[in-house]
Amino acid sequence: MLNHKSKVAALGAGCVLLASAVGQAFAADAKASTNEWVQSGDYQMMVRQPVQFDRTSERLDELLLKMPKVQKSATPRPSREVPNKFNARTPVSASAASANYVDPMAGVAPTPLTPTGGVSVPGPGSDDNANVLGFRIAPPDVTGDVGREFVVSYTNLVWTYYNKSGAVVGGPFPGNSFWAGFGGRCESDNSGDPIVIYDHLADRWVFSQFAVDQAPFLQCFAISETNDPAGPYTRYAYEIVPGDFNDYPKIGLWSDGAGQSAYHATFRQFTNGATFGGIDAVAFDRDAMLAGDPNASFVVFRINTNANPDGIQPAHIDGGAPAPTGSCGLYGAALESRRTDGYLFWEFCTDWDNPANSTFDAKPLLSQGVPSWRGVGSASQPAPGSSLDSLDNFTMYRFSTRNFPGQGMKGVLTHTINAGQNVAGMRWATFDISNPDAISVDDTGTLGPGDGIHRWMGAATFDQVGNIGLAYTASSNSLFPSVRFTGRETTDPAGTLQQEATCVDGTGVQTGVSRWGDYSTTAVDPVDQCTFWTFQEYVELTGNFQWNTRVCSFSFPSCTSAAAPAASEVVAAE
Repeated sequence: MLNHKSKVAALGAGCVLLASAVGQAFAADAKASTNEWVQSGDYQMMVRQPVQFDRTSERLDELLLKMPKVQKSATPRPSREVPNKFNARTPVSASAASANYVDPMAGVAPTPLTPTGGVSVPGPGSDDNANVLGFRIAPPDVTGDVGREFVVSYTNLVWTYYNKSGAVVGGPFPGNSFWAGFGGRCESDNSGDPIVIYDHLADRWVFSQFAVDQAPFLQCFAISETNDPAGPYTRYAYEIVPGDFNDYPKIGLWSDGAGQSAYHATFRQFTNGATFGGIDAVAFDRDAMLAGDPNASFVVFRINTNANPDGIQPAHIDGGAPAPTGSCGLYGAALESRRTDGYLFWEFCTDWDNPANSTFDAKPLLSQGVPSWRGVGSASQPAPGSSLDSLDNFTMYRFSTRNFPGQGMKGVLTHTINAGQNVAGMRWATFDISNPDAISVDDTGTLGPGDGIHRWMGAATFDQVGNIGLAYTASSNSLFPSVRFTGRETTDPAGTLQQEATCVDGTGVQTGVSRWGDYSTTAVDPVDQCTFWTFQEYVELTGNFQWNTRVCSFSFPSCTSAAAPAASEVVAAE
């Protein structure tokens, strides 16, 4: 009898022939999906399958020929600000007293070192949306990743890819170009909220964005067949929960090299696209998706129905080996409480032979070694700029993790806090997550030197020796929104970061629009496992919808550029 992986591999081989010969989208058997919640322990769950699938032999240049041409008009389509659906609850810190609050870890002097800057090039911007699509939108929702040869930056509603010198290889392209010829809503809707992941364990790219212009609301996936982001692709459309609008998707790679292999995700669900319904944790069968299984299933657990905490992040293995065998996927979030602040974690164990046997388990609040924090509200710009959203009640993307030989699994989270006098700062924390039942804080600190500059919308990850790279937006009443970065080496004093450096200085402000970022991304290069690549927002030209993004790299001298194993060796080890 074939084991699970063997069954999927055999099915995947047949699907290649079917897709090549027929080239049509495949609608999964609806009977294998459930449309109703069932109780599983303390949580409600569903097991479902994709609503559409294909495996195309066409590369991006061929797919682009199928995209509709934008008709140039003397009257451009109106710009659009995406509504802020995040305020499902009132933050604990929404009070006048927060203006006088001082974070207990703010003001710590940085170590007298600075990360070494590298590439700094323009990412996709608002002008690209106007030129490619004929209109502008805010915010950009900045995401990106780095592979063995290429770097990808993916925003609302376009994407571009580069070589590692920062030269553009292709783009900007429409965000939904991956699904050209796929048919259905993934092809027709360019709704945004994108995520891109380079799956270093499979040496393939994973692209995802939602299709939510109208019901039914879908999550679209395109997985490259090689390490070339230009395809060809295996493509899926998923309806996560029938009738629910799958807002703010966040996706992470998890694998233990055995049965615990999934693309884990969270979604903020809105019933009929309007009423907040809850935050869901979702595991997609990674092995089946990589093999091209048209029935690649997924499991949904509803974490909460009150958005407390909000911005829950799935763990993402960013470089290095898989997690130890038997390690289940994790989720993490910062919780600001009226009594005790801390971090919450959940463990998601999948059973892909019988997905209904999958489990979801909440861990106790981690408050030991966690200094308290408070929220900050908005971030300021020079006049005439609008106040900008800080998303201070959200944990930021990604919850990056890494398996360190001899040390086990480590994780890092960042979130925006009040660093003092209602100036935004970044709280960062690293964790020992080797034992999900005994997660502990390794180190924590606040980026908030007391200079009146807001620092927010950050993203952090590890290099191969355990150094942390952190990048973010910086602005103030006298500083245009800019991109800066910092971090810490393992030899730096506990609770400290190094002197920050600038990726790019802004030269304008955003007016009339409060939305900013929604998220950013920092990733580590899978080849040298030392170079951080970050994807951030800033402003060059003052205006309502004139945002820009930047692609930057930086590193620490203590991380040597020993080459990573070849992709084939990593996959074989898995």
